Amino acid sequence: MTFGRRDDRISILGALRPGTGQAVTRAVVTTYSLDLVAMLGLVLALGGDAEAEFDASPLGLVKAFERMRGRLLVLHQLGRVVAPSAHRSVLPLLDTMVHAVPSNERRASWHPKAALVRYSAGSSAQWRFWIGSRNLTGSTDRDAGLVLVTSREKAARPVPDVALLAADLLADARFSGEELAELKTAKWLAPPGVTVRNLLWRRPDQTRRFVEGPLLTRAERACAVSPFIDRGGLAEVTKAAAREVRLLTTETAGTSCGPFDGVRFHVDAAPDPATPVSVEQQQDGAAGEFNEPPATGVHAKLLAVTKGNKAALMLGSANLTRRGLIGPNAEAVAILDVADPALTESLHGFVESGVELASLDVDTTEELEEERAKRELDHVISGFLEVGCRLSQNTDGLHLLLDEDPPDTLRLARFEASPFLDPDGWSEIAPATRSVRLLSNPPLPSEQTSLVNFRATSLTGPEVSRTWIQSLEIDGLDLERRDSALLARYVGASRFREWLRSLLDGVDGTGGQRWSDPIGAQGARDPAAQLAQIFTLETMLAAWARDHETFEARVGGMLGMLDSFEEMFATIADEDERAAALSDVEEVRPFLQAVHDAVGLPR
Repeated sequence: MTFGRRDDRISILGALRPGTGQAVTRAVVTTYSLDLVAMLGLVLALGGDAEAEFDASPLGLVKAFERMRGRLLVLHQLGRVVAPSAHRSVLPLLDTMVHAVPSNERRASWHPKAALVRYSAGSSAQWRFWIGSRNLTGSTDRDAGLVLVTSREKAARPVPDVALLAADLLADARFSGEELAELKTAKWLAPPGVTVRNLLWRRPDQTRRFVEGPLLTRAERACAVSPFIDRGGLAEVTKAAAREVRLLTTETAGTSCGPFDGVRFHVDAAPDPATPVSVEQQQDGAAGEFNEPPATGVHAKLLAVTKGNKAALMLGSANLTRRGLIGPNAEAVAILDVADPALTESLHGFVESGVELASLDVDTTEELEEERAKRELDHVISGFLEVGCRLSQNTDGLHLLLDEDPPDTLRLARFEASPFLDPDGWSEIAPATRSVRLLSNPPLPSEQTSLVNFRATSLTGPEVSRTWIQSLEIDGLDLERRDSALLARYVGASRFREWLRSLLDGVDGTGGQRWSDPIGAQGARDPAAQLAQIFTLETMLAAWARDHETFEARVGGMLGMLDSFEEMFATIADEDERAAALSDVEEVRPFLQAVHDAVGLPR
């Protein structure tokens, strides 16, 4: 483990992927901003079978979603879900896995970055805990994090703060008493040379100092990394450090805060933490976000002090600002004791590799003006987000409803909304209205979702705007039916037989395809994949003998999906294709029903 070396970077998704024989039973992830495509990558990593990032077949994606449904929850800051540029058709599957924390960013932000995942393997269980600075987006910025793994090895040590953090900061995840009991008694393995001193966190609108005093007495050297700083935060940093702190930040941040007594400023590129994921880049093996990303901006938040061969390190989500280090932002950090000189030396070297700000003649007037304009719009958006919104779907279409009279903020910017699957179909949210019709007809079951696109545009500068995705309460949404309909549409008529076979004998007939291929690019149905060859007595008995409980559950699930396939197949435009697809459903239905009744499954 070092800082600044490309060959030492690891993928968060790779660090959380289950090991051989393991299955995820619970996963909770916290992030400030969220990219739904990156979240889909998390679903594939936790529930899929492929080892490469974003590498899965169409049926592999279906399997991963089925495995993670009801097991994954991502907590994010309200209003900070990035609008995806691709793959929207499958992303509604994620709307039950996201939860917005309604923190008003004018006062405080939901800003912790952590992941807590439970894995089962037979009768044993393992937990992994990650804490760092990384948002669940496509950013290629340089971040830092720590992974702890429960273990029975002698080197494992108790970290009771993990259970306390799960019960408090992650309270919205509602961990069970049994899960919290496991965490309380668990022992954790840290990276070699690293010991966890403690974890610190706070919920939104709370005040808690993360730096109470020196991290090490009589420290000799100190360095820090943070893309966002202010003078209140730097005052906290100097309490923890030696006589001088070398700080790596951005030109804009350094210029706005410097000079500051006891701090020597080094600068590097600014981060872009909301960059969207490029799935194609990942699949083609090029440098990308989760696989050897190119060095771009600095997004890590670190504070390190050393004395001889000893070092103390604070890492996590907190920027070196007053809101980050004192409050009221919700944050999470780890305080570590480091006995590996190579680690701390690499961090000092990483900081000092930045250009000294004092040697530069920079003019950040334009950047500061852009930031000011964005902050003003963010302030207006925060006011809008305090007004409750919900969706209503009926025979008259899909409507966005405001729960109370429109706020004054609707007069301070132009607000618009559109259906999630029609990102260009904008409708203005006028200051005098409490209802906006987004669709003139009710959405099809496969297109129903609680996700909505929002856009706010500055009235003084139309070039200043922000688009985000929001999950709203929706009347009349049958999630189980929607999921079945969406998966049926995604599988399609051409892959229907492969889907049946994969559930029975585990053979993925779409193994040579990619989940990201367009839905209409599946090709023709394979006439060789005869249903009579799939549903033989020998096939049924073999599948039942391998695991009768799994087999019975799959038969029940297949039978439940047939109505969705039938509804979807009935919409196929080509008459011959429609007839053939519907014939497949009618051919397999009595067979599955007979098996269902024979094994005594509940109706």
